[in-house]
Amino acid sequence: MSYRLGCILLAGGQSARFGGNKLVSVHPVSNKPLVAHSAQQLVELPSVTNSHATLATHTDAIHYLPQSVVVTGKWDLSVREALAHVPVSLVTNSLWQEGIASSIREGVKHLLGNASPRLEAGKVNPSHILITLADLPRLTAHDLANLVAASCANPTHLVCSEWCDDGSGNSAFKAKPETKTKLTVPAIFPATAFKALLALTGDVGAKPVIKDYEKEGKVTAVSIPNAQFDIDTPQDWTPLAD
Repeated sequence: MSYRLGCILLAGGQSARFGGNKLVSVHPVSNKPLVAHSAQQLVELPSVTNSHATLATHTDAIHYLPQSVVVTGKWDLSVREALAHVPVSLVTNSLWQEGIASSIREGVKHLLGNASPRLEAGKVNPSHILITLADLPRLTAHDLANLVAASCANPTHLVCSEWCDDGSGNSAFKAKPETKTKLTVPAIFPATAFKALLALTGDVGAKPVIKDYEKEGKVTAVSIPNAQFDIDTPQDWTPLAD
């Protein structure tokens, strides 16, 4: 089986709680706009994969689509400016007000080549799609490489991030941090999930697809603690900046 990976970075949200576009706020470690920092992790993923201990002898079988897709929305112009020097493909989601599902659909459609994609595997179509978020400041290319390794080992499974909210992320600002284990994006979806991704609606993201695959026993979870920390408000930068 030829493993062909397409990558989608979702950057189309409203930043409603931030008071502006959170994706252009400066990452205190890289000194880049958050969206550029997040996109860089995808840019570096192929080279990190080549050095990954589990994948080192299998990299010839992994083919990355030429550029990762960044889906913009409300803050299209400022996100494009922030990514001016990052080698990614930019797609505008005109339906961003619907919620995150519309950005997922737009990104998947773009990767599959047209607005009414044929879903059977072909030379230009990905066999798997990695979906991640632009507001995860601690996520690294090495985290994503761990997902790729698990996906290559279990190509028919949906491979997702697993983490437990321990209060170390922006949950530290909540009165009662949740302790339940979460299965979330970043996640890698096999071709059998593409139709379900294209059928998503509203602001629920890919959770319904992950739950369906979990019920079928076709989810492989990878511990990615860095996936728990996202940026919603300016105060959420505090733990990272300290």
